[in-house]
Amino acid sequence: MNKQRLYWLLQISGWTIYAGINVLGVSAQSSHFTPVMAVPVVAEAFFFFLITHYYRHLGKKKGWLYQSTNRLVPKVLVSIFFMAVLVYMLRVGVSVVLHLYSPEMLHWVNLLGNITANIIVLVIWSSIYFAFHYFEKNTQSLKYEVAMNEMKLNQLKSQVNPHFIFNALNSIRALVDEEPAKAKKAINNLSNILRSSLVMDKKKLTSLKEELATTRDYLALESIRFEERLQTEFDIQPGTENVQVPPMMVQTLVENGIKHGISRLKEGGKVSVKARLNNHAMLLEIRNSGQYNQHGSLNGTGQGLRNTRQRLQLIFGKAARLEIQNENEHTVLTTVRVPLYENGKL
Repeated sequence: MNKQRLYWLLQISGWTIYAGINVLGVSAQSSHFTPVMAVPVVAEAFFFFLITHYYRHLGKKKGWLYQSTNRLVPKVLVSIFFMAVLVYMLRVGVSVVLHLYSPEMLHWVNLLGNITANIIVLVIWSSIYFAFHYFEKNTQSLKYEVAMNEMKLNQLKSQVNPHFIFNALNSIRALVDEEPAKAKKAINNLSNILRSSLVMDKKKLTSLKEELATTRDYLALESIRFEERLQTEFDIQPGTENVQVPPMMVQTLVENGIKHGISRLKEGGKVSVKARLNNHAMLLEIRNSGQYNQHGSLNGTGQGLRNTRQRLQLIFGKAARLEIQNENEHTVLTTVRVPLYENGKL
């Protein structure tokens, strides 16, 4: 049902119910009730129907739905007061026409009581109306934010694969002429990685188990290039395999450690991956030989790290964390905190 049809359905049914309740009230209070006595009550509901519709039209025309609360509230309260008075005066006018008028109707007690009752009714109507539009606007804003985040994530994921493939092909190229057997093995590793990445491109998150499989293929490929200069180690706590992480995140961080750390060391080095559960989150620790240059590419200005940080922030917000520091004079420690993401909720 579109908004226009929903509005008319609620408007008509709401004021019809209001009229019915008031007719029952009048009949219960009078021992000599006649159908004519119900006319002013029904007319009052009809006046409410007309005046609130005009009130809605005026509010839309003046842009009230887009004004701040401080500016909106005084206008609404003043409008409600005048509408409450007008509706009661119109009801008195109908009573006069039908010869049902009594001087008590304009006695200050009755006047104040009826106008106050009308104000309460209009406050309820206004609260429902503005609350509906507030939540609708808020929902649209959230949908827009989600759509923008999805677009950013797709852009970021599209940046990961070309960057990785370029480095992988460079590794294979060096082996093709000199060591065809190792080149064949490297191509198999790359094939596994590309197969995984094609599936991962369709996902916002993937399991750590799948990420580690891709990372192992990447390290196997890099081990062919570095030979004995690259050592690897995995320490994965049971229960972390199903934790959801951004696709290609682990591989990107391991690649960063090799590119900016181990590849610059003549003797090579070691890269280790450790995962454990801690306080409703997974802590992923990646260590690599080398030194973290606070003013160099390891501080997050590189595309891979900046990409990873952005994806973590878009998916998990402040609940995720990525930090890089020197653990000692020979080792760089990259720590990622990923909150547990189960059934679509953090």
